[in-house]
Amino acid sequence: MNYLAHFLLAEQVAQRCDLSTDGLLVGGLLGDFVKGPLRGDFPSPWETGIRLHRRIDALTDSHPLVSHCLEALPANYRRYGGIMLDVCFDHCLSMNWRDFHHQDIVTFTSQSYRSLLDHSENFPTAAKRQIRFLAQYDVLSKMDDWRNIEAMLGRIGQRVKRDNPLGHCGPELAHLLPLINQQFAALYPNLMTQLCEEFSPNAALTHPTKVGLV
Repeated sequence: MNYLAHFLLAEQVAQRCDLSTDGLLVGGLLGDFVKGPLRGDFPSPWETGIRLHRRIDALTDSHPLVSHCLEALPANYRRYGGIMLDVCFDHCLSMNWRDFHHQDIVTFTSQSYRSLLDHSENFPTAAKRQIRFLAQYDVLSKMDDWRNIEAMLGRIGQRVKRDNPLGHCGPELAHLLPLINQQFAALYPNLMTQLCEEFSPNAALTHPTKVGLV
């Protein structure tokens, strides 16, 4: 999942599991920038959010619905298929936003930016730069425009040192969008159910091994 889905899942899991919405939202961003064991270097709600981010990634990467999408990609795309699908899933979420959230997407993303910027002085430098970019250009409310998806994949591809297809995979991904959208529509509620089960207040009793997994 990319940022839009991470932020939405953070809010919804927080509400359903009586956790800090701001904390999980911060983790939805910092999960891409904080690596290794969590040892209390950040506030506890942030670290819970980072654990949530990591769990979302782990569940998504191993899910059969995602594997089905990866298998549909051309063989020479599959090395970078996870990146492609992450960005495509945000497009699918944006295109079907009203199926997942009661607020309009601009209101949701604006509130998310404000919450994150309020805490950004304590973020790692790269995370601080990222949220300022997302907010300045209002990136996340514009993911329904396929041209923005192609541009985002191109920017990611430029950051990858080796040759990759991210800058020119747009037409093939667009062709596969009906399949990707279908799989995402089934994946999202599946993830929500699993995450709420694992991050609920009683998770330590019902899933003691999973709580310490990430």
